[in-house]
Amino acid sequence: MIRSGSARVHCGDCEFAWYGRATAHGLSVLGYCPRCGGELIFSEPGRPEPPPETRTEDLEAEPSRVLGLRTGRF
Repeated sequence: MIRSGSARVHCGDCEFAWYGRATAHGLSVLGYCPRCGGELIFSEPGRPEPPPETRTEDLEAEPSRVLGLRTGRF
């Protein structure tokens, strides 16, 4: 899939990129790349805010609820 626009987050090691606002927030909570364990680089300074429609209980959810379950081998 090809995305247009700038990634909100990318991994400094494996260079994988994420574009969604909720995903950026989830990655800021996780603190490392879920694919390789590398350092995350955010396009905007500071911790990304969750989307306005995010419920409080979602902010304390397991990372897989935000990022999705792993499928296949990385």
